Amino acid sequence: MFLCALGAFLVGCVSTGSVSNTQLKYTQWQLTHIGQEAIVDSSVSLRFIEALQVNGFTGCNRFFGLGEIADGQLFIRDMGMTRKLCDEPVNQVEQMLLNMLEIGVPAKIEQGVLILNGEPRLMFKSAVSVAG
Repeated sequence: MFLCALGAFLVGCVSTGSVSNTQLKYTQWQLTHIGQEAIVDSSVSLRFIEALQVNGFTGCNRFFGLGEIADGQLFIRDMGMTRKLCDEPVNQVEQMLLNMLEIGVPAKIEQGVLILNGEPRLMFKSAVSVAG
């Protein structure tokens, strides 16, 4: 306890492990970075609701499924989505995000930022919480 308090004073208590169901439940996230590149006015989002159900927007298509955390990785099972034709830059982001979530990606929350440690790393800022 004392060490965490001391650490909080110096740099803040930060989660270094993986994300939990409790941390994600009733949260909403907006993409801010792909790798080191900041994304301005991103509409790409993830939303976690009851029983870790997930829905989101890729910038072109909406998707949904059942979130699962196993071995420190975030997965989306039984994923469904709309199938609009997207412009190439948006299509690339969509494919990258959905592929990560289908195969599983290490995930954690640090200082209010959801980090998907895939290749490349995706960072999401906390948006409006979803009421339960």
